[in-house]
Amino acid sequence: MVSKHVRLGIGVSRWLREVWWLVPILLSGLYVVSERTFYWTDFVVYQHRVTELVLAFQGSFELGVERILNSLNGDYNLLYGIPLLPIALVFGTSRLVYILSLIVLYGLPFLALTAYVLRYLEPTVQRKTSFYRGLMLGGLMPMTWIPSLRGFPDTVGMLCVVAASGLYLGREGWWRFPGIGGLLGLAVLFRRHFAYGGLAVGGAIALVELWLLLRSHPWTSTAKLKRQLWHYSCTMAAMALSGLAVLLLVAPGFTYRALTANHRAVYASFSVPIPESIDYFASAYGYLIWGFVIWGIWRCWRYQPLERRAGAFLLLWGGLAIAFQVFLLRYDSVHYTLHLTPVVIVGMSLLWRSLSRHSRPWLLGLLCLNLILALTPLGTQTFPGRHLFASAHPPLVRGDTQELLRLVETLHELTPNDEPVHLIAASSSLNRGLIRNAHWQKYAPESIPLSCHIPCGLDIIGLPTADSNSIYPLEPLLAAEYIVLAEPLQYHLPRPQQQVIAVPYEIFEESWAITEDFERLPDTFRLENDVRVFLYRRRRPTDWQTAVNTLIEMQSRFRDRPGLQSDWLNLSPRIPLQGQYQGSNPANFTLESLSEPLHLLYIGEFPNPQSVRLGVSPHPNPLSLAAHLLNAQGESIATAEVISESITLTSEEPAAYLLLTLTPATPMSVQLRQLTVR
Repeated sequence: MVSKHVRLGIGVSRWLREVWWLVPILLSGLYVVSERTFYWTDFVVYQHRVTELVLAFQGSFELGVERILNSLNGDYNLLYGIPLLPIALVFGTSRLVYILSLIVLYGLPFLALTAYVLRYLEPTVQRKTSFYRGLMLGGLMPMTWIPSLRGFPDTVGMLCVVAASGLYLGREGWWRFPGIGGLLGLAVLFRRHFAYGGLAVGGAIALVELWLLLRSHPWTSTAKLKRQLWHYSCTMAAMALSGLAVLLLVAPGFTYRALTANHRAVYASFSVPIPESIDYFASAYGYLIWGFVIWGIWRCWRYQPLERRAGAFLLLWGGLAIAFQVFLLRYDSVHYTLHLTPVVIVGMSLLWRSLSRHSRPWLLGLLCLNLILALTPLGTQTFPGRHLFASAHPPLVRGDTQELLRLVETLHELTPNDEPVHLIAASSSLNRGLIRNAHWQKYAPESIPLSCHIPCGLDIIGLPTADSNSIYPLEPLLAAEYIVLAEPLQYHLPRPQQQVIAVPYEIFEESWAITEDFERLPDTFRLENDVRVFLYRRRRPTDWQTAVNTLIEMQSRFRDRPGLQSDWLNLSPRIPLQGQYQGSNPANFTLESLSEPLHLLYIGEFPNPQSVRLGVSPHPNPLSLAAHLLNAQGESIATAEVISESITLTSEEPAAYLLLTLTPATPMSVQLRQLTVR
């Protein structure tokens, strides 16, 4: 006869199984309401895109669908917002609603699917036992939740990757391989970096299937082996082609760029050295946790062998995921840890299974402590052994919100006509997204136009802050009416990778000639971490000679040419250019209205620096074009008026730059086609 205490324990256990999903929801809500900050960049941009989508659907169903379709070929589409849309339409688009939507719709299913996959590792264990064990241990992993708590929707991509692995392990037959490819293609559509997650899963499947094929067929049966290899090749091709088909059908433009662009080069500045990458991903979960994971895998491999196919697949998947994220890409941001989270959950589950009942409470206590240190301010304290536990990601709280708002109010008053502002800072203390979102919260309009990409209002020039995906910081400096300068220099990547921020800082610190075009305003703002902020106002336009000299000195401070820098620079950026001029020869320009001289500078290679040929399509007669060859010091060494479609400039001294000046007789629209330098 079962005692009353045992029955009570069983009843409590069943009740906890029914309501376990409420715990992460309640804790996530407490986390969000504890934050006191202004969000920036990726922490809030996906929430803003959902708000824009809600506004579009509130306008009309057709407008909403159109916005989704128009986003498909962009690098950041709105597919992730479709499941969130019903909740946002009913409950609003507040931070709390958005984060809880991510947890409920993406976080919990991701955890449940990962726990579900564990059943295929342990065929002798009761399925419910392995499933609930995976839920418990996965829920105690900080990185299961932190990407969503920081506002990233990336868990939906990892959900597709885990679903693909579950389909592989849980079903038989060739038909599952196209399904796997389709799920992996869908993951890439949600977030581009899951191409590497797909390669990890696809690569693991290919290796396991080849291994099983070679083990099951003796080498003496050559004909049968050939047939099986052909079948293997067809199934692997079906998996790859189905994924590619999903990408091409849904987003052909995005797929073409993804296949042809060198994204590794564009984002090279974000790759940290391998020792730092190892430390980041190890600290994200805790060195102690990784020790447990390795111990758990070893114990099961040594004493409790796993199901052959599932064990080989999961270990290969985890190994490839670690190789891609830790050693190849090396990006230190929380959403990239999602690729490794299933590996950690599997390893911890295997360890739990192999421990005695007396040891499990100790492990559970350490995991709870690890979670508390990762998600609360307690984790910011130092004590012996702190580095063994997960790095701290407590709720974001700023102590200088009033001073930051004072800076925002000052900029709002100084720019009544949306005068452009150039911010020389890129850190968590001060950055472009932080100021714009703080301004949006204080001065949000009563009605938001559909053309607005939130936050819209304060015109802070959008200059990429990493050298590999940026340009020389000259055009923003020339276009700015106001400069916001933070001291000391604020940067978040290694300084050699953020010269695009460091060089403008040095311009004002060293008082280059261009700084005489600005005057410093009396206000000073003091932010957290002893950051002081100064404002400068433009006194006069910068002439082309000063701009060229500034560029020459800038180039000497950069180790390499910025990754997105074109061969042409606009030295009159107050005159907006349309068309393609960010690229190599030839270039095309369109100006809706030109009423003053426009200076364009060519900084590309000259096949013959002492004989340069300039080609340009016919231009309107009232437009005067003058070409100047400049040497390495920015001095003019040859000049010619462009009166035909082609002109050659020669000089005894080698040319380093070519300056093209367009001067209209009257205000006019201008189109220059096939502008070439050779």
